[in-house]
Amino acid sequence: MLILDNCEFIIKYIIIFILYTNIIYIEHIYIKKDKRKSIEIDNEFKQNGYEEEISYIYYKTKLKPIALYYPEYNKISYSKYFKNKNKYNQFESKDIEELVIAQINLAKRHQIYGFGIYYNLQNKDYYQNITMEVILNKINFPFMIIWKNHKIKNANKNIIIKFIKNIEKYLISDNYIKIKNKPLISVSNQHILKNKNRINNIILLRNLLKIRIGDVFIIYPYTSYITKKKFYKEFDATYDLSTIERYPDTKNISNILHYSGMIYKNLYLNELNTKYTLFRTCDLNTKEFDDYKPEKFFMINNIVFNWRDLEKKNKEKYIFINSWNNYENENYLEYDEKYGYASINALSKSILNLPFNKNKYPLINISSIIIAVHVHVFYEDVFNKIIKKLKFIPLKYDLYISTVSEEKKTNIKKILRKTNANKYEIKIYENKGRDVYPFLTQMKKHYKKYKYICHLHTKKSMHKKLLGSNWSIYLYNNLIGTREIISEILLDFQLNEKLGFIFPEVYHDIIKEVKNFTNINFPLHKNNKYYMNYILKALFQNKYKVGENLVFPVGNMFWTKTIAIFQIFNTEFEYPEELGQTNETIMHAIERIWLYLVKLNGYHYKMIMKNY
Repeated sequence: MLILDNCEFIIKYIIIFILYTNIIYIEHIYIKKDKRKSIEIDNEFKQNGYEEEISYIYYKTKLKPIALYYPEYNKISYSKYFKNKNKYNQFESKDIEELVIAQINLAKRHQIYGFGIYYNLQNKDYYQNITMEVILNKINFPFMIIWKNHKIKNANKNIIIKFIKNIEKYLISDNYIKIKNKPLISVSNQHILKNKNRINNIILLRNLLKIRIGDVFIIYPYTSYITKKKFYKEFDATYDLSTIERYPDTKNISNILHYSGMIYKNLYLNELNTKYTLFRTCDLNTKEFDDYKPEKFFMINNIVFNWRDLEKKNKEKYIFINSWNNYENENYLEYDEKYGYASINALSKSILNLPFNKNKYPLINISSIIIAVHVHVFYEDVFNKIIKKLKFIPLKYDLYISTVSEEKKTNIKKILRKTNANKYEIKIYENKGRDVYPFLTQMKKHYKKYKYICHLHTKKSMHKKLLGSNWSIYLYNNLIGTREIISEILLDFQLNEKLGFIFPEVYHDIIKEVKNFTNINFPLHKNNKYYMNYILKALFQNKYKVGENLVFPVGNMFWTKTIAIFQIFNTEFEYPEELGQTNETIMHAIERIWLYLVKLNGYHYKMIMKNY
């Protein structure tokens, strides 16, 4: 029996061993390793935004920009005036004097009216004391004081008296900035506002200053704190320094996560009706927002400077600039190695109502027709707006139009009486595949004739009507909004051989509360991954798969060099009928696949934001 039991054990062991080794063998044979190369979208065309300084000293303006100025950050030698690029250095007082004078002369050359100097109540603030001495005695330049002291948690009467004694000599200076003949003071620390006994320190500050020098004009940064606590009643005005977006006609707010959000924040502030005087601010915020560009800063400045209430509520036309020299947070107007003087030049151009670019964009030696414009038309009223903008194209072009019915075709023909196209073609297709199927199908026969293609469609996004309307306006404005915008796009293609694809940055309302939109596993993209890999397999014989980083023309409108995407016109796909799908279809995958084609064909892409 013992022998039999041992035999059974051995037999069981042999069977298990055979099964296990076969499983390994089967897995080795049938489960193949994925050999496809993962493709990352990392081929953005990095145009050099560096500029040398342009002097605007001989211009004149009624605007009075006040740049916020941090004396303590002069210890950080990002400044061009010092050869040593180490972050922290102790300089001789003479060096700091020369630096401050050089900064003020630079500000004067760029039409900056004065500095708003952050002031800490400390006796031994080396950089602050030298800065204040230079401004008071060694150079003629307007300035104001912003009481900072963020470490003060509960201000009392003694602290306020000490502050007044320290700043009194500055307030009576001829160069001190005034409103209605009253010295202008800001308090930037909310803990200074009230002490433990709930006595309002602003009233105390005002009354004590009135005894010493007379009436003052006190302002405070516009934040949710001041509006919630209703402290604006104690101030003469407020000025905007927040990175909070307040939506018009609602109580909704959100943190701004992208620099384009600063543009829309200021557009909304233009519509804001306040119970108090609001001074506006132009923000750089170059570190917090990685999509900062001097051209966007220029757009913000134009929005602020053209505010209709600027004259009505701010007759002195003071505007704050955040900031002059916050080197620590890389939020500064001064020279840097990336942009040179582009940011401060952009400010001056806005102040003086000058264009961002002086170029007239000459397009030389182009007599043949090299441009095709394709428009898929579902909404005829939107097409009417597109036709008006297409007149800005500075060269001859052919127009290809797709639609879904004979009735729409008839309406389109009436609108085309206004076209300046060299010729046009209208084709009717099944109502499927959104704008993608008709675009690829119609252009399949024609794409080889053209060097550049512009693809548009009559976008409304009916599931989000307000978003869809504003979104489409944004896309049209950035692709065909003006003759200058189109000319710059075409000239970019001409001058840069490997630039193959140009499209607008993602519309702000799509990503305003989103940080990881460019990750393939973001919920809006993840379920399109299968279709995207299916397309890559069809185009490149299963050699590639999508990577983690995803960039694409959200809204599916763009300019492209034909050679950068040519394969897709020769590939057939199955498209679902139109059922109002908002995601997870072959069309949405193709919208996300363009830049993979561009990269694999050896070209770069460029995102633009020229308008809003």
